[in-house]
Amino acid sequence: LTSTYAHHLLKITMMTSSWPTALAALTIAILSQGGVLAFQTAHQSFAASCSSSRCSSPVHRLLASGSDASTDKSDDDNVGPDILQPFVPAMDPTYSARGPVGEGKFIISRTGPPTAEEMSNEQMLKIVKIECNDLEVNTLVWKCLGYRFNEEEEKWEPTEVFPNWKERFPDPPDFIGMQRVYSREVDQPSLRSNQALVRSIPPGNKQSLKTQLKPIGWKGYNYKELTPNKTRRAQCANWIVFFREELFGYTVEELKERRRLRKEAEAAAEAKMREEGKEVDTWKPPVKEVF
Repeated sequence: LTSTYAHHLLKITMMTSSWPTALAALTIAILSQGGVLAFQTAHQSFAASCSSSRCSSPVHRLLASGSDASTDKSDDDNVGPDILQPFVPAMDPTYSARGPVGEGKFIISRTGPPTAEEMSNEQMLKIVKIECNDLEVNTLVWKCLGYRFNEEEEKWEPTEVFPNWKERFPDPPDFIGMQRVYSREVDQPSLRSNQALVRSIPPGNKQSLKTQLKPIGWKGYNYKELTPNKTRRAQCANWIVFFREELFGYTVEELKERRRLRKEAEAAAEAKMREEGKEVDTWKPPVKEVF
């Protein structure tokens, strides 16, 4: 575990600026003794120190901003998006099972299947407005896909995961990039899993999120304010809306039968267009459904 943290800490050091060797050694020592909880206690002390002394060192900036706050705004709206600082607690392999979930206004529980309340439009609005943490977004998507949390063993299991998805992702992937380290080596698995999630949405449901949230005040992000975190949150929220409207409450067999009937109807419509001498566009965007 210690070597894992050391590896990521060194990567962050290279991405920001030189850190005192003593701090890195101290952090690793804390982690080896108490894991995430001990680190978070030390993290809060550093952040408080930064606040009281107005310190602007790279170390204090990282610690002060690494608390996975529910805001994602730059100091100056004219300078473009705020690229979030690395979030060290998410580097703990146990973070998905022990990190904070359901402690704020976002309605979510690790246990059980997803509920209608957890998937409401108000919840989706909180996701895109960064009013919940990254782990809470991941947790809701995991539950929708069929992963279930084993409380006794403190781990996620693919108990009810859709067959096609389970083949590729037996363990729940990080769709957001909770570490907020966007180097290729670290971020590639998150990026690929998010892309796979997006590819499972049919063309007719690609804009479901905007359609659902526009009446309650969200029209989408401005291009200049986009960050990887915001983009992936919106994609996850859009998939949850798709799941809620098209997959929730159906068995895999029922979903396959609905797909068969839909394809038959599409084929009949195309045949009628040909009979009428109309041009038929046979190209369809590739969709890799989760079931």
